[in-house]
Amino acid sequence: MSAPIVAIAGANGKLATLIVNHLLENHPEVKIHCIARSPEKVAAALRASPNIEIFQASASDTTALRQALKGAEVAVCCYLGDKELMVEGQKTLINACIDEKVARYVASDWAFDYRGLQLGDHPSKDPMIHINTYLEDKEKSGEIKAVHVLNGSFMEMVLGQFNPCFQPKVHLYQYWGTGDETMEMTTYADAAVFTAEIAADPSAVGFMNILGDRKSVKQVAEAYERVYGERLELKRLGSLDDLKNKMTVAFQEVPEDPYRWMPMFYLFHMMSGKTSLKLLHASRYPSVKPKNVEAFFKSHSKESLSSFH
Repeated sequence: MSAPIVAIAGANGKLATLIVNHLLENHPEVKIHCIARSPEKVAAALRASPNIEIFQASASDTTALRQALKGAEVAVCCYLGDKELMVEGQKTLINACIDEKVARYVASDWAFDYRGLQLGDHPSKDPMIHINTYLEDKEKSGEIKAVHVLNGSFMEMVLGQFNPCFQPKVHLYQYWGTGDETMEMTTYADAAVFTAEIAADPSAVGFMNILGDRKSVKQVAEAYERVYGERLELKRLGSLDDLKNKMTVAFQEVPEDPYRWMPMFYLFHMMSGKTSLKLLHASRYPSVKPKNVEAFFKSHSKESLSSFH
């Protein structure tokens, strides 16, 4: 029996590298097809592995993609980019998977549960809604099975410089709402380990959820003080309605600059309760032990928090 093949598209990215490393270390029986537009950007240690074959392919090159997907049981899409890549690029990859009879497709999600949103509610999540609909149609016709990994937000984003409200350098944590609304988050590493286990498990299909922690601003500040021995000043900026108005105006003014508005959209929709994860699946895999916020703080110096992005 031939070794199972996992194809990773967008293989030079941070999350893809973590996924591949876990597969190499924990599933030596798996062969990995790393697909990248620029193969030289794939980590040198991965390029040297006998379990890995590197394929050069752009997101629009169906012929090259099909070659890279030959024999694969599952394709994991790690694309990260503009709407064209995240929608049309994924559709091209999905179609190539179907042409090569790849059984499963792991969509480029790693997000909160966007199924509670409508198109336009969170512009950065619109591609996920489009792809979910596209995959549902393909599943109904029996062409492929979809997998969606949901993890809330990444802990490194909520507790790093991506979130301008969290400012440990000046001992300040600004917030919207009451400070008691919860945010769901998981580390990159834990999301990657979970995804790798899913890739190695042919029975894993549908929406698969992992959660490191569910904490309010006040609870995060308490964990910070317990670990680092320093108190964060909590400063309320306004209500959730105020946040919604501010983020809407920011998007209308500079839609082409997502870092001006995207963090606000994430915070609003996490704290609204519409995107909360329900059933969790991490316990399905013994190697998946997601860190909570306190464990995350304990594994990082407070100075390093400002470097996450």
